[in-house]
Amino acid sequence: MLGQNSFSNQKQIELLQIFNYALYKKQYPQDLCGILDKKIQILKQPPETDIERSRNKDNPEKSGTRRTQKVTTDVLMALLQKSGISSVSDDKAKMARLISYLTDFSEEKIRQRLSNPDELTSYHREEVEALNKILSELNCDVSIKYNKQR
Repeated sequence: MLGQNSFSNQKQIELLQIFNYALYKKQYPQDLCGILDKKIQILKQPPETDIERSRNKDNPEKSGTRRTQKVTTDVLMALLQKSGISSVSDDKAKMARLISYLTDFSEEKIRQRLSNPDELTSYHREEVEALNKILSELNCDVSIKYNKQR
């Protein structure tokens, strides 16, 4: 909302800090205050320079590719299966704990994904293709697929 009103980043930071302090004093939940803290940290980051922008433009894998929990979990499971870990330990909770540790995604959501692995769709196309390209460049015979019809 602050960005829509054309406030400068510095003004947005100041207003968010005041708002965050008021919420903290009123003992609002820590996660709400944490969200405001993260927004403040993002606003404090220096704007992307022209050089960085041109580098990111030249390297599309780095600039526009988002990372989702589904694709990340699927590729890590494929790598674990390839290494023989999943065949030794079929405990999804332990594998979810490892993946959560490596990715910082929610352990519970990863465990649910492992228990009910619905297929990836064309929504994940860009991420899957970028990831498969990286795996291919590493001469890794692991890849993941998505349903091109959905």
